[in-house]
Amino acid sequence: MVTTVNPDNFSENKTSYLIVFFIECVVIPIIIFFGLVGNGIVLWFLGFKIKRNKFAIYILNLATADFLFLLSLSVPLLLYYLENLVFSSKVSKHVLIASLFLYLFSYNTSQYFLTAISVERCLSILYPIWYHCHRPKHLSTVLCALLWALAFLLAGTEYFICMNKLYLLKYPEIQTYGCHAISIFTFLLTFMVFTPIMVISSLTLVRKVQSCSLRRQPPKLYIIIVVTVTLFLICSIPFRIILFVKNYFADSPSEIFVSCCILLSTVSSSINPFVYFYLGNRRRQRSAQFFKEILQRIFTDDTES
Repeated sequence: MVTTVNPDNFSENKTSYLIVFFIECVVIPIIIFFGLVGNGIVLWFLGFKIKRNKFAIYILNLATADFLFLLSLSVPLLLYYLENLVFSSKVSKHVLIASLFLYLFSYNTSQYFLTAISVERCLSILYPIWYHCHRPKHLSTVLCALLWALAFLLAGTEYFICMNKLYLLKYPEIQTYGCHAISIFTFLLTFMVFTPIMVISSLTLVRKVQSCSLRRQPPKLYIIIVVTVTLFLICSIPFRIILFVKNYFADSPSEIFVSCCILLSTVSSSINPFVYFYLGNRRRQRSAQFFKEILQRIFTDDTES
């Protein structure tokens, strides 16, 4: 039996391949590079150079989560380019396994920390007296530790049940149901718990920003929280929905659409440091000392409310 190839379909497939290749092998690596640099600067200054307050602790953990997520995406790309030159296939396999777990570990933590900072700032607005009198001193540190533990628990469970070959060979039927169960639980936790809380808290901050703007310049921290949450909802949520849909429906989205969602998710983890620097920069200077001043101005001034 002789099969014929439609030239139009061939041309369309070739165009799709080139677009996907350009996005995943050119655009995404560039964004990852700038994202790693930007988040690295935030980690350096907030981690070692600036005295942190409760909100700076959240931002430090958010930058860590974004940095780890970008790192997990960059490792497969580096292996793709360097495997034949540097790494053996055995080394590459172990590195890919580690990067896969790192990806699962850091995947949802950005949303957790954005939710935490928006909720806490919202409480400080709605109930200022109660907030300042009853807030535990080390709440930020304890809450961040709990959120990291939650992320680690979910990532470890998903990796062990869905991707561990020994478990798959020993319990094939249980593995299928277990993988679906953890996927559904993570999806519900993301969209039924964290996302609504984050949206409601951010809308409260938007109203506060609008009311402040009528009288005076609104605090930059309010604006930064609203902008970062908005960018996260626009860039990351589609990727999360696509991943869930691909696990349960045969008709998966096109490769171009999936690549664009990955691109947006990469942008979401890369753009926050540039939001900080842009909104906090009054004199448009570019120096390491001035980056430090920007972060100090935004995250160590706890008097504005």
